[in-house]
Parts: sequence; C-alpha cells; structure tokens
Amino acid sequence: MFNFRKNLLNKSLLIGCSLLTLSAAAQTSVWQVKKGEDTVYIGGTLHILPSSQMPLPAEFEFAYQQSDTVILEAKMPDPTDAQAQMNMIQTLSYKNDETLSEKLTPQVRKQLEAKLAQFGTSLNELNSFRPFMVSVVLMSMELQKQSLIGEGVDAYFAKRASADNKPQQYLEDIAFQLRLFKEMGENNENNFIQSNLDQLNDYSTLFNSMMKAWRSGDTELLNELVVLPLLKDDPDTFKKLLKDRNYNWLPKVEAMFGNEQQELVLVGAAHLVGEHNLLSLLTEQGYTITQLDIAGQQ
Repeated sequence: MFNFRKNLLNKSLLIGCSLLTLSAAAQTSVWQVKKGEDTVYIGGTLHILPSSQMPLPAEFEFAYQQSDTVILEAKMPDPTDAQAQMNMIQTLSYKNDETLSEKLTPQVRKQLEAKLAQFGTSLNELNSFRPFMVSVVLMSMELQKQSLIGEGVDAYFAKRASADNKPQQYLEDIAFQLRLFKEMGENNENNFIQSNLDQLNDYSTLFNSMMKAWRSGDTELLNELVVLPLLKDDPDTFKKLLKDRNYNWLPKVEAMFGNEQQELVLVGAAHLVGEHNLLSLLTEQGYTITQLDIAGQQ
C-alpha cells in the first residue's frame, strides 16, 4: 500500500503543486516587468504538459537565457527521499481512522467509486486521503487516460537550471504548500469532490483549451476557463490558492529589483490572470508590464 501511495503521490503532486488580465493577443504566457532599467521576467506555467507541446514557445527560452536565476513556486522533494514522501502522505491523509467516504453523501460516494473503477482502482485505496489529494489523483488518471500526461514547465526549467548550474530560488516552501493542500476541501468534502467529478466529464476538452490559451498568451480565455469558475464555485479556495499567495509573492518579486541579477519567475498561469493576479498587483505598484512577443520583434 505504501508503494502504491508513494508512486501515486509522486505523479499527482507534480500536477497539483501549484494548478490558471492583461492583453489577450500576444505570443505566449511570458511577461517582461520593468522598473527603470531593471527587468524581471515572469512566466505563467502549466504544471503538467504533454511532450507533444515541446519545444516551448521561444519567449520562454529567451527569458531563461536572459536570466541569471530561476525562481520557482517551491522546491519539490526528490522522489527518492523516502522521509519526504512519507511526510507528504501523512500531511495529506486523515488521522484517527477518519475516511473521506464518511464525509460524502451516498450519491457522491457512489459517483466517486464508479469513476475510480473506470481507472482500475477503488475508493478503499484512497479513502484515507484528504479531498485535495483525491482530486489530483482523479485528474492525473484522466490525463493519463487521454495521453495528456507529461512533465510540467516548472519541472523542465528546474532540470535545465540544475544542468546549467543556474541558481534556483523559491517563493515558498513545500511545507507551506502541503498545509495549503491539506485545507482545500476541508469541511466541504462533498461539494469539493462533486465539483471535481463534474469537471472530469469533459476534462480533455478543457485541458486542451487551457493549453491552447496558455501557449498563445490568451489571458482572457485562461481567466474564463480556470479562474472565474473557481471564483464562482469555490471562493474560499480561490482566496487561499490564488489571491492570498499573489499578495504574499508581491514583495518577494519587488525585492528582485535593484540588484545585479536578472530573474525568471515561473508560477502557475492562474496566478497571472483574473482578479488580484500578480501582474496586475505589480502594475498597481508602478511597474511596466509587457507581454513578450519575440516573433513580433523580429
């Protein structure tokens, strides 16, 4: 059971760590943020991306080459670190013999069991996991079924930076993210799971639309597909997952100006669109924001 959970967690957390306005017509989801002559690049990422989407748009490579340091949301532990994996499992699991199924109505429990059966697993294998973990497992299994699973933009550049000996820094630590994920769906398990099951009905269409919008830098469509539904259906999660973290990151990004280094900040694309997004917060502080378009500059 431990190996099953560990493997499932390794795959699924890469998607969940971290799940999408300015101009809607641009090359892709990379922005140049300027204050005087100082520049910071900010790229919106998808935490999972099929290999068919490689290579990345040229703007990502340009920003990476121009930058001395890569800034990511958090450092994911090495999959071989058994202690870190166990800590994740413990944090995202119930204690004292609590189970997810006892927090669901019979109708939602039956729907969840039926969906898991389609993937060749059962609620018994996931029953001790908290709702966020179950939702990420569902999403990763659906993407794998549709052959849409793949390494995310963040993981790609983390490997690139390591290979190039380029320093990496982080906006928050994994302990904070795990606490955040632990709280998602808490005391609202039934609605949380129901909402995720509803989303899976046509998830491949939604995911492909998100990829297209992300790749073309269509912030209005990303907002419509990702942020607005979350704001409407689960405002508490919107606040904790997006709004609060954007405000927490704002002073950290501002601190990147005025030094001799040039940084590339990579965060989930949802943090850069819709209400209270990080780019709009920087604009309010007087920074100049330009969406990169390498092809348009040639």
